[in-house]
Amino acid sequence: MKNIERRDFIIGSLTSLGSLAFLNGGCNTISSALVDEIKKASDLNSVAYNVAVLGDTHYDTAPESVYHAHYDESNPHSKIQHAEFKRNGEMWRERCPRLLASSAALAHRNKTDFILQLGDIIQGDCDHIPTHQKMLDDCIKMLKKPYPDDMPFLTVVGNHDFRGKGARKAYFDFAHPFMTKELEKLTGEKLDKQLTYPIISFRKGPDLWILCHFEKADLNEICDIIDGDSSARHVFVVSHGPFTTYANTRSYRWRLGGSARALKSRERLFATLMKRRGIVLSGHTHSTTCYRFENGAGSFCEFTGNSVWTEKSPVDATPKSSTPEEYVPSGRILDTMKNGEDYLSEINFFKPFLKEYYDTRAAGHYRLKVSEHSVEMEFYPCDETKPGRIFKLK
Repeated sequence: MKNIERRDFIIGSLTSLGSLAFLNGGCNTISSALVDEIKKASDLNSVAYNVAVLGDTHYDTAPESVYHAHYDESNPHSKIQHAEFKRNGEMWRERCPRLLASSAALAHRNKTDFILQLGDIIQGDCDHIPTHQKMLDDCIKMLKKPYPDDMPFLTVVGNHDFRGKGARKAYFDFAHPFMTKELEKLTGEKLDKQLTYPIISFRKGPDLWILCHFEKADLNEICDIIDGDSSARHVFVVSHGPFTTYANTRSYRWRLGGSARALKSRERLFATLMKRRGIVLSGHTHSTTCYRFENGAGSFCEFTGNSVWTEKSPVDATPKSSTPEEYVPSGRILDTMKNGEDYLSEINFFKPFLKEYYDTRAAGHYRLKVSEHSVEMEFYPCDETKPGRIFKLK
């Protein structure tokens, strides 16, 4: 038999006081303890907070020898990866520190509860465990430094975070104790044991947050967690790889739920998110993208963030695509994919329910504003101090 938590009873009681009085022969006296509990639940539901959000950051530095002295030059992708090292060194020399400073200044001006980074926090490709560990340590110090003292910092697993020889062990040896400490700081609760991926879930006040290792998370388990917390006000699922099959980049394989073979579990999560009006926050695509889906059961939004500010990044929030009709894979994607039929079946699954679509290659920083009746994402292109666009996610 399913356990009924006291918070579920209390929140249910908010809607059943009238029938309680009726069943007690018209008596309108309720114990003061229950009244206090109900008031606490009501106060909890009115909680509002802000989150500073960063997309992919690909932390790195020039010269390449700092983190890539042990890089294996026999890697078949070495030409592409050296270009990425150069890109990262240029953007972290000056542009990304400005982006970070702008985000931190916003957090100083407006009470902000925590920082959320959407994966690919580092470039990786060190091919040397101590160097990979150093890259992670240096990155965290760099990213946290401009924000208010000791602000909790949460991140999810990105494909670059464990890329390179020995990198998977180096990353998770770092991530599990780090996330445990940061979540203890955020929730104010001492945890009995260390948190581990592929799924980390927690309550932030009345809201349910689920942080996922996009490559390993079981979508049915995510659905079970959501279904098991019926009293959550808002539901947030965070993954580096997007849940929605994306049409704007060739690296289409990295998505929450894996390949098309997992389409059945993806359909279940789609239905669960619709029913709960959930919100998915993701990265990976190096674009700022917002999808809003609707059907007879409800609606949900996915928002993808990007903080890779290259010299080619657009400088404002003008979209490249702005209508659901533009949600189609580009020719360059179709030319490179191994199984176009599976990929197109996923696009065709999502598209009939897509009611709003916004996509731009612009990078920037973001502020998530969460309140009782709404969730908004403010998009600040590059290092702007005023939002270029505000997305109503719920």
